[in-house]
Amino acid sequence: MDALKRVSSACSLTIVCILTGCGSTVVSSKPDKAVEIYRDSLRDQSAFAIRRAETEARNDGQGPKIPDTIPQSLTVDSAIVIAQKNSARRLALEANVAVAKANIAAADRRKNPEFRVSQVRLDELLRDSGQARTALRFFPDRPGAVAADVAEAREKHARAVAALRLEEQAIETDVQWAFDDVVLLDAEIAAAKTIAQTRQTLMAQMQARVAASTGTSLDEALAELSWAEADTDLAQYEARRSEIRGLLFDRLGLPPDSSVEVIGEPPLSWPPAPLPSEKVLIEQALRSSPEVAVAAARIDAADARNYAERAKRAPWFTFLEVGYEFTPKTNSGLGWTFQGGVDLPIFDTNSNGVVTSNAAKTAAERAFEAEVERIVRDVRARRRDVLSAEVLVTQYRSRALPAAERAGKEAQKALENRNIDNVRALSIAERQAVVQLHLLQLIRHYRSAMSDLRKTSGNVKPALTP
Repeated sequence: MDALKRVSSACSLTIVCILTGCGSTVVSSKPDKAVEIYRDSLRDQSAFAIRRAETEARNDGQGPKIPDTIPQSLTVDSAIVIAQKNSARRLALEANVAVAKANIAAADRRKNPEFRVSQVRLDELLRDSGQARTALRFFPDRPGAVAADVAEAREKHARAVAALRLEEQAIETDVQWAFDDVVLLDAEIAAAKTIAQTRQTLMAQMQARVAASTGTSLDEALAELSWAEADTDLAQYEARRSEIRGLLFDRLGLPPDSSVEVIGEPPLSWPPAPLPSEKVLIEQALRSSPEVAVAAARIDAADARNYAERAKRAPWFTFLEVGYEFTPKTNSGLGWTFQGGVDLPIFDTNSNGVVTSNAAKTAAERAFEAEVERIVRDVRARRRDVLSAEVLVTQYRSRALPAAERAGKEAQKALENRNIDNVRALSIAERQAVVQLHLLQLIRHYRSAMSDLRKTSGNVKPALTP
């Protein structure tokens, strides 16, 4: 008997566990899953082959088409599209936007009515003398309650959209700057090679002079030191170019050893397109800023919640009920019943809720104004940086480049007339390359300032148009 009881208890416990969902589940190893994703990416590192199910979506006619094989060259526009389509973080944020949008619809809901049946006795029903009462009870929502829930859901959706837009802007900015950086580094490497080769030739000339007893060992040592410095600078430029290409290829999902030509805007093209006016840039930034959209949604949510909290201070129905009693005496259809309940805010007038919602509304409005002020100041500062950098490049080009060109021509004439030696002519050629390198550094500063302006104004395309 005891054994039977134990078996019965065990069976009962098993049934309860099954019904209550206490059964054991297989827990997957998240680190193993992460390693599996990484290995999959190693097996197929080309972004043009990743997620082949999305090939048609990638080639939907919106922007440059993405090929299924690694191209020979890339432009900034096609690279941005590829980076956007293959960014796992952007896809995750896009999924968050879809969830937030679904939550808006979920917040716009009303309470379901309740169907009630009461006062039923079986013995009386069997004797045809019983009675039954049915009723449909409604629970009216307080004024503004649902609207407040929807507005708060819209605020969360705006935050999700803002996070997605900021990530897209970051991708566009990173890819654009990587293209600019690679093109600038190519030009800087060419100038640095000229300087290094010239200084190497100078060192050879100094060695020849020392051998001919027309120079000193100090001159030779200084020439060798100068060449070593130039060679180190060249190596730094080449290492930086390799690093930037690696970062760009990581963004695009390309293998690190891809031989893809990066086609960007020529670094020495000047003058640039004129900037839009400060007013145009500020208005464009305010219209396209994700932060402004979030701040505006926060104001709407705070305003809706404030209305809902103030509505709680007035009497309101807790329920409304329409019923009908079935008894042997109610044959004339007059057994309808009506009930209702009213919440009377006597002891709790929700003053704290109103005060809190008023403060939240004021804080949201102040935050909106602060965000507008921040954007205005940032756009003005970034525009000043661009204009200042543009002036520096223009002035240097107008002064240093003609002087360097003239010096080169005069050095060539003097060398032909044997008025100077090869060492002097090489020194002048080196100065010309240094001028070119300095100009590229000023152009780098200009392009960096332009990148910051694009990001601040919400226009992260390769060019700002008036």
